[in-house]
Amino acid sequence: MPERVTLYYSSVSGALQPSGVRSQVKKQTTRVQDILAARKVAYDLVDVAADEDAKEYMQRKSGKNALPQIFVDGEYKGDRMGLQGHDELDEANEIEEVPKWLGLQ
Repeated sequence: MPERVTLYYSSVSGALQPSGVRSQVKKQTTRVQDILAARKVAYDLVDVAADEDAKEYMQRKSGKNALPQIFVDGEYKGDRMGLQGHDELDEANEIEEVPKWLGLQ
């Protein structure tokens, strides 16, 4: 049975992105993974570089290309840009409410 939380990421850095952006995306992906692991949130990891269908699904559901992206039960929760995403995830982590922020409690 798949996990409720899915983290979409890319194992391949975009060749057209500046190296600073590529580095930041990798750091943000690692940060999200570290937070989820620390809070014992099980998740599936989907590499959009290796799965074009998953990439199209992610983009269609979120309307965004930014990585990494978090989905819960197939619905977009947030991305690295911070509008709905990782700034809130970091805040939830600080007060130990990551499962609650994800809607798992």
